[in-house]
Amino acid sequence: MGPDERKRLFEQAREYSTRQHRWTEADRLWVRVIDAYREATRRPGPVDSEDRRQLARALWRRAMLLSALGRPGPGMVPGREAVAIFEQLNDAARGTGQDHATPRRDEALAELVTAVVDVAEIAFAAGQPAARVQLLERAIAAGLLTVGTPTTAGPRTREALGTAYHNQATALLHRALTGSTGDLTEAALAASRACELRQGLLDPARPLAFWELANTYGVYAQCLVLVNEFDRAGTVLKLGNKLVDTLGPAGAEPALKLRVAAEMLAQQRGGVPRPRRWGWRRR
Repeated sequence: MGPDERKRLFEQAREYSTRQHRWTEADRLWVRVIDAYREATRRPGPVDSEDRRQLARALWRRAMLLSALGRPGPGMVPGREAVAIFEQLNDAARGTGQDHATPRRDEALAELVTAVVDVAEIAFAAGQPAARVQLLERAIAAGLLTVGTPTTAGPRTREALGTAYHNQATALLHRALTGSTGDLTEAALAASRACELRQGLLDPARPLAFWELANTYGVYAQCLVLVNEFDRAGTVLKLGNKLVDTLGPAGAEPALKLRVAAEMLAQQRGGVPRPRRWGWRRR
């Protein structure tokens, strides 16, 4: 299969993946795409880095699709292979000596972090909450190893790390509230870092950025209540509610997290035991 046909098949599989009624077809297409790019990377001679990148992307997207189809266990296999290739691509980008915020390095690192974060959520769907936490730690470590300070990273990496920290806070909060081992102080710190990154990414041309920050405020406020930082929790609630007001109906999910946090805060201040409710969905 030639390069143009591989690209055409990739785009078709990606399009089908956006339509739930075509997910089964999309899965079959991703298998063909993966086979085509795998064959391209195994031919004699120098390997085109773009073919390797497309192979990693196809594996990652199939992993996500398998999880959406209710098969997260099998989805872990292509997901882990995708992460391994993205790690190699990121190492190659680091070897160029370019600044980590340049487009090439930013893309390589952002895709690595995003893939690891997504595989973490696949692990959770597969009933592996401990693996979820470990993978999220791995995603964050990969980012910090490359950029040092997250706020100095390129925009795509900052966006990916914002999601990684948000999901880490959510995972630790979920574990603590369901009786598993979970560090609430670490959860609050992760949520704080997610807020810092997402605040720096606010852009009127990108409404999703406001939704993501409001969503993180909801998780952060819950964490702050549970570590007895009531005044800070109240401040975060005000910030979150202002954002939700601007989002209208689109802000329903963040609004729910904020309402849960407000109820928790009211009950704690009134001396009532905390509720066992939480919101953990990725974002």
